[in-house]
Amino acid sequence: MADNRYPKLTWQQTRLGHWEREIDEAECFYTCLAKSFEGCGRMYFAITGFASITVEVTESSHEETGRKVEEALREAWLRLRYDHPTIVSQVMYDHQQEKWTKSYVPFHPNTVEVQTEEWLRQTYITVDPGMSGIEWCNTDPPAPEVPTLFVIASSDTNISRENVIRRDLVLRSPHDIMDGIGTLQILNALLTHAAQAYEDSSAWKLPLPGSEVTKLGPPLRVAADIPPILTLEQQERLQNLIASNAALRENVEILTVPFRQGPLNPGKHQRVALELSSSDTKRILEASKGLGTTITHIYHAAIAIGIRDLQKPGLVKRSARYINYSLVNERPKCTADYATPKHAAAVYHSVSGNSLVLDLMIPSITDNEHEDHELQEEFHSLVTQVKSYYHTIRDSPDNLHLAPAFWSMGTPHISNPASTSPRPIPAPNPLPSVSISSMGVVDKIISPQQGVFKVSSPWVTGEELGTGLGVFLGTWEGKLGLSAAYNDAWHGKEEVENFLKHIQGVVWRGLGLGDCDMSGT
Repeated sequence: MADNRYPKLTWQQTRLGHWEREIDEAECFYTCLAKSFEGCGRMYFAITGFASITVEVTESSHEETGRKVEEALREAWLRLRYDHPTIVSQVMYDHQQEKWTKSYVPFHPNTVEVQTEEWLRQTYITVDPGMSGIEWCNTDPPAPEVPTLFVIASSDTNISRENVIRRDLVLRSPHDIMDGIGTLQILNALLTHAAQAYEDSSAWKLPLPGSEVTKLGPPLRVAADIPPILTLEQQERLQNLIASNAALRENVEILTVPFRQGPLNPGKHQRVALELSSSDTKRILEASKGLGTTITHIYHAAIAIGIRDLQKPGLVKRSARYINYSLVNERPKCTADYATPKHAAAVYHSVSGNSLVLDLMIPSITDNEHEDHELQEEFHSLVTQVKSYYHTIRDSPDNLHLAPAFWSMGTPHISNPASTSPRPIPAPNPLPSVSISSMGVVDKIISPQQGVFKVSSPWVTGEELGTGLGVFLGTWEGKLGLSAAYNDAWHGKEEVENFLKHIQGVVWRGLGLGDCDMSGT
């Protein structure tokens, strides 16, 4: 747990029964972003992790099986506290030291039973809202200050039959505790433990309180062994990147997402999703393989075209520029166990330093609609550029080392963090874009079958409180899922669904695949 180069980022017992460390730049970004928007009563980029489970009712009654499932989940959640104690940590501002710290307090051996019940009461919550878990996630659910598991008694009529019960699991967490991939890993660990507890509730014994502190996770800087100081060459590269990114926005029209004008404060975070059939997913995968690209490259290129197609045509054709970034899962580059799900409760990703830049033409009002061969030519060109960009990030020897600086540049300044007075909510971004987060093959992270539990529809998203859109991509059991997060103060459900369908159409036409079978969820 110790790292001599980063003593302040190493967990230390600062007083009896209290462990803490400072946070690094990645964690600080999410902490400060949430702090700057707390006046709206919501938490920016709060994590929502979701999965549905179904269990066959065999010899027991429906009620007895449901009770057994929830008891197994409850025990599994408690077990996660000991396997992944960082889920119990919390980032707070230390008034005396004037710095942000992440703290953890283990149970006291003399009061462990009382403390256990109190913690479970606060963080393991069963809900019967009369709707599905997916619907409940769009009703502005609580964003607790510590990771909390909500177990939803689903009302899905398609599954409500006597021999099957269903529970929807919703994990809510601040983003400075865990990221998207980590959330999926936590859900998988939860279900693994729950399956074991369902079969034998006496198999796991409560560890000695406090013994779990050796499993507290470090921040990205320590986990990925990032040197404290940049080399002169890296400092020069950083300055060149800053200058280059600024120059990209000069004397050019930037492609942005139209949004509803008027509202100044965020409304509810919302999520819409579409799913491709297995056969159509296979066709896309084969087409992307034929081009030597990935579906992430393909959909990122399609997003740029989709935004271009939202722009109003003028009297003459004009050029515009899509500028964005990529999120990079840095877990494979972390050392030892930090690269594994043993440290799922962590912020182990980065943002690219150099921007993705795609130049497109906005047609005039007199231009004819593109023929398929023209769209395919444009699409293939953009996909090639996106692929080159992603490979540049992937192969960069410096991107990981520069990541803390990239995080710092995007972190909002919080004046007087110790103040309890209401702070103004940041103004809406007038030039929003569309980002993409690829979860990859999700059933490589979450097992579709965990003992008696059949798992379905896992996904993860971050609370969107801005004017832009966040697109999420991933496959589950051979089906491609395409979803988007948005805020209902500035966008509507039909609008965002149509955008997803449009970029799917761009992919289909761009790859020359004909018709597509896509359903909404």
